[in-house]
Amino acid sequence: MRMLKTTLPLLTVSLLCVSCNDAGTSPSQSLVGANELPAATALARETFYISLGGGPAGGDELSYEWHPDNSLLVKHTFSDARRPGEVVRGQEILHVPSEVAAQARQLLWRVRPAELAGFDKEYARPTGCKRRGPHDFGEVTIGFVSEGPKSGVEDYKIGIFELPSVESCNTPAAIEARAVVRRALQLLPKSKVVAAFESIT
Repeated sequence: MRMLKTTLPLLTVSLLCVSCNDAGTSPSQSLVGANELPAATALARETFYISLGGGPAGGDELSYEWHPDNSLLVKHTFSDARRPGEVVRGQEILHVPSEVAAQARQLLWRVRPAELAGFDKEYARPTGCKRRGPHDFGEVTIGFVSEGPKSGVEDYKIGIFELPSVESCNTPAAIEARAVVRRALQLLPKSKVVAAFESIT
Protein backbone atom coordinates (compact mmCIF):
# COMPACT_ATOMS: atom_id res chain seq x y z
CA MET A 1 0.00 0.00 0.00
CA ARG A 2 2.85 2.38 0.91
CA MET A 3 4.41 1.62 -2.49
CA LEU A 4 1.26 2.68 -4.33
CA LYS A 5 1.10 6.05 -2.61
CA THR A 6 4.80 6.84 -3.04
CA THR A 7 5.06 5.62 -6.62
CA LEU A 8 1.96 7.44 -7.91
CA PRO A 9 1.57 10.60 -5.79
CA LEU A 10 -0.01 12.86 -8.42
CA LEU A 11 -2.68 10.68 -9.94
CA THR A 12 -5.89 12.51 -10.82
CA VAL A 13 -9.42 11.30 -10.19
CA SER A 14 -10.96 10.21 -13.45
CA LEU A 15 -13.17 7.64 -15.18
CA LEU A 16 -12.02 5.31 -17.94
CA CYS A 17 -14.69 4.82 -20.62
CA VAL A 18 -13.90 2.29 -23.35
CA SER A 19 -16.13 0.15 -25.56
CA CYS A 20 -16.61 -3.37 -24.27
CA ASN A 21 -16.79 -5.11 -27.64
CA ASP A 22 -13.85 -7.25 -26.54
CA ALA A 23 -14.71 -7.58 -22.86
CA GLY A 24 -11.86 -8.48 -20.53
CA THR A 25 -14.25 -10.29 -18.21
CA SER A 26 -18.02 -10.46 -17.91
CA PRO A 27 -19.84 -8.71 -15.05
CA SER A 28 -20.87 -12.11 -13.70
CA GLN A 29 -17.18 -12.91 -13.11
CA SER A 30 -16.48 -9.71 -11.17
CA LEU A 31 -15.79 -10.22 -7.47
CA VAL A 32 -16.19 -6.50 -6.68
CA GLY A 33 -19.57 -5.88 -8.29
CA ALA A 34 -18.26 -4.21 -11.45
CA ASN A 35 -21.15 -3.96 -13.91
CA GLU A 36 -18.93 -3.16 -16.89
CA LEU A 37 -15.24 -3.16 -17.74
CA PRO A 38 -13.28 -1.77 -20.69
CA ALA A 39 -12.31 -3.96 -23.62
CA ALA A 40 -9.57 -6.52 -23.04
CA THR A 41 -7.31 -4.66 -25.46
CA ALA A 42 -7.61 -1.54 -23.27
CA LEU A 43 -7.19 -3.46 -20.02
CA ALA A 44 -4.02 -5.11 -21.36
CA ARG A 45 -2.45 -1.63 -21.63
CA GLU A 46 -2.82 -1.01 -17.91
CA THR A 47 -0.04 -1.35 -15.35
CA PHE A 48 -0.53 -3.34 -12.14
CA TYR A 49 0.95 -2.17 -8.84
CA ILE A 50 0.57 -4.94 -6.25
CA SER A 51 1.74 -4.69 -2.65
CA LEU A 52 1.74 -7.13 0.27
CA GLY A 53 2.75 -6.44 3.84
CA GLY A 54 3.86 -3.09 5.14
CA GLY A 55 1.24 -0.78 6.62
CA PRO A 56 1.11 2.48 8.63
CA ALA A 57 3.72 1.18 11.09
CA GLY A 58 6.05 0.09 8.30
CA GLY A 59 7.70 -3.30 8.26
CA ASP A 60 8.56 -5.58 5.35
CA GLU A 61 6.69 -4.99 2.10
CA LEU A 62 6.73 -6.88 -1.19
CA SER A 63 5.70 -5.03 -4.33
CA TYR A 64 5.15 -5.93 -7.96
CA GLU A 65 5.19 -3.37 -10.78
CA TRP A 66 3.90 -5.14 -13.90
CA HIS A 67 3.89 -3.16 -17.14
CA PRO A 68 1.98 -3.77 -20.41
CA ASP A 69 5.21 -4.91 -22.10
CA ASN A 70 5.26 -7.70 -19.49
CA SER A 71 8.33 -6.41 -17.68
CA LEU A 72 7.94 -7.07 -13.97
CA LEU A 73 9.79 -5.25 -11.19
CA VAL A 74 9.73 -7.16 -7.91
CA LYS A 75 10.94 -5.27 -4.85
CA HIS A 76 11.30 -6.08 -1.15
CA THR A 77 11.56 -3.04 1.12
CA PHE A 78 11.62 -2.36 4.85
CA SER A 79 10.56 0.79 6.63
CA ASP A 80 10.04 1.99 10.18
CA ALA A 81 7.37 4.62 10.83
CA ARG A 82 9.67 6.17 13.44
CA ARG A 83 12.40 6.82 10.87
CA PRO A 84 12.26 8.45 7.42
CA GLY A 85 12.91 6.53 4.22
CA GLU A 86 13.01 2.85 3.44
CA VAL A 87 15.63 0.17 2.94
CA VAL A 88 15.59 -1.89 -0.27
CA ARG A 89 16.33 -5.45 0.75
CA GLY A 90 16.12 -6.86 -2.75
CA GLN A 91 14.80 -6.21 -6.22
CA GLU A 92 14.89 -7.76 -9.66
CA ILE A 93 13.37 -7.26 -13.08
CA LEU A 94 11.74 -10.26 -14.71
CA HIS A 95 9.80 -10.92 -17.92
CA VAL A 96 6.35 -12.50 -17.86
CA PRO A 97 5.77 -14.86 -20.84
CA SER A 98 2.84 -13.67 -22.94
CA GLU A 99 0.71 -16.79 -22.42
CA VAL A 100 1.23 -16.61 -18.65
CA ALA A 101 0.51 -12.89 -18.67
CA ALA A 102 -2.82 -13.45 -20.41
CA GLN A 103 -3.90 -15.97 -17.74
CA ALA A 104 -2.80 -13.82 -14.81
CA ARG A 105 -4.44 -10.69 -16.21
CA GLN A 106 -7.75 -12.49 -16.68
CA LEU A 107 -7.64 -13.44 -13.02
CA LEU A 108 -6.77 -9.96 -11.75
CA TRP A 109 -9.44 -8.29 -13.88
CA ARG A 110 -11.99 -10.10 -11.70
CA VAL A 111 -11.05 -7.72 -8.84
CA ARG A 112 -10.63 -4.58 -10.96
CA PRO A 113 -12.95 -1.70 -10.02
CA ALA A 114 -15.33 -0.59 -12.76
CA GLU A 115 -14.14 3.01 -12.32
CA LEU A 116 -10.55 4.19 -12.03
CA ALA A 117 -11.53 6.72 -9.39
CA GLY A 118 -8.21 7.51 -7.71
CA PHE A 119 -6.79 7.40 -4.17
CA ASP A 120 -9.43 9.71 -2.73
CA LYS A 121 -12.33 7.35 -3.33
CA GLU A 122 -13.26 4.28 -1.29
CA TYR A 123 -11.17 1.31 -2.37
CA ALA A 124 -12.92 -1.62 -4.01
CA ARG A 125 -13.30 -4.71 -1.84
CA PRO A 126 -14.89 -8.10 -2.51
CA THR A 127 -18.67 -7.97 -2.69
CA GLY A 128 -20.16 -7.80 0.80
CA CYS A 129 -16.95 -6.58 2.46
CA LYS A 130 -16.88 -3.20 4.20
CA ARG A 131 -14.12 -1.59 6.22
CA ARG A 132 -14.44 -2.23 9.94
CA GLY A 133 -12.79 0.97 11.05
CA PRO A 134 -9.66 3.03 10.27
CA HIS A 135 -7.26 0.20 11.11
CA ASP A 136 -8.88 -2.38 8.84
CA PHE A 137 -6.18 -2.49 6.17
CA GLY A 138 -6.09 -4.97 3.32
CA GLU A 139 -3.63 -7.85 3.18
CA VAL A 140 -3.01 -7.17 -0.51
CA THR A 141 -3.53 -3.92 -2.41
CA ILE A 142 -3.70 -3.81 -6.21
CA GLY A 143 -3.57 -0.62 -8.25
CA PHE A 144 -4.86 -0.72 -11.84
CA VAL A 145 -3.25 2.18 -13.71
CA SER A 146 -4.11 3.54 -17.14
CA GLU A 147 -1.58 5.98 -18.56
CA GLY A 148 -2.83 8.98 -20.50
CA PRO A 149 -1.24 10.40 -23.67
CA LYS A 150 0.67 13.16 -21.86
CA SER A 151 4.11 12.68 -20.35
CA GLY A 152 4.18 12.46 -16.58
CA VAL A 153 1.40 11.23 -14.32
CA GLU A 154 -1.04 14.15 -14.46
CA ASP A 155 -3.54 12.33 -16.66
CA TYR A 156 -3.04 8.83 -15.27
CA LYS A 157 -6.15 7.04 -14.04
CA ILE A 158 -6.06 4.57 -11.15
CA GLY A 159 -8.45 2.18 -9.46
CA ILE A 160 -7.53 0.40 -6.25
CA PHE A 161 -8.61 -3.00 -4.94
CA GLU A 162 -8.02 -3.95 -1.32
CA LEU A 163 -8.18 -7.59 -0.20
CA PRO A 164 -9.30 -7.74 3.46
CA SER A 165 -8.05 -10.24 5.99
CA VAL A 166 -10.10 -13.29 6.92
CA GLU A 167 -10.84 -11.67 10.28
CA SER A 168 -12.23 -8.58 8.57
CA CYS A 169 -14.36 -10.30 5.92
CA ASN A 170 -14.87 -13.86 4.79
CA THR A 171 -17.80 -13.67 2.37
CA PRO A 172 -17.90 -16.09 -0.59
CA ALA A 173 -16.58 -13.29 -2.81
CA ALA A 174 -13.69 -12.63 -0.41
CA ILE A 175 -12.78 -16.32 -0.29
CA GLU A 176 -12.76 -16.50 -4.07
CA ALA A 177 -10.84 -13.22 -4.39
CA ARG A 178 -8.07 -14.57 -2.16
CA ALA A 179 -7.83 -17.67 -4.36
CA VAL A 180 -7.83 -15.56 -7.55
CA VAL A 181 -5.09 -13.20 -6.36
CA ARG A 182 -3.00 -16.08 -4.98
CA ARG A 183 -3.29 -17.95 -8.27
CA ALA A 184 -2.33 -14.87 -10.32
CA LEU A 185 0.79 -14.29 -8.23
CA GLN A 186 1.73 -17.98 -8.43
CA LEU A 187 1.62 -17.76 -12.22
CA LEU A 188 4.28 -15.02 -12.30
CA PRO A 189 7.92 -16.03 -12.82
CA LYS A 190 9.82 -17.46 -9.85
CA SER A 191 11.66 -14.76 -7.95
CA LYS A 192 14.51 -14.89 -5.45
CA VAL A 193 13.19 -11.65 -3.97
CA VAL A 194 9.77 -13.18 -3.33
CA ALA A 195 11.37 -16.28 -1.80
CA ALA A 196 13.46 -14.13 0.56
CA PHE A 197 10.40 -12.08 1.58
CA GLU A 198 8.33 -15.20 2.25
CA SER A 199 11.09 -16.72 4.35
CA ILE A 200 10.83 -13.94 6.95
CA THR A 201 7.09 -13.23 6.92
